[in-house]
Amino acid sequence: TPLGPADLVRDPDLEMEVRRAVVAANTAVSQAESIRTFRILAHPFTEEHGLLTPSLKLKRRAIETAYAVEVDALYH
Repeated sequence: TPLGPADLVRDPDLEMEVRRAVVAANTAVSQAESIRTFRILAHPFTEEHGLLTPSLKLKRRAIETAYAVEVDALYH
């Protein structure tokens, strides 16, 4: 059976694949611009949830509010 979003968040294979992509992306940017840590979220950012504009741009403040616990955990 396929894993649901809540299960995928903790899937070690998915995390390893995302980590590989992050390492590859970091080779193209300076250390100051590099991704140092990340979280895999169970739900996509959507306009319906108020996290994207109609032109699909991120609403940073709405995302920071909706995921305040996760953002805070990145820094502690």
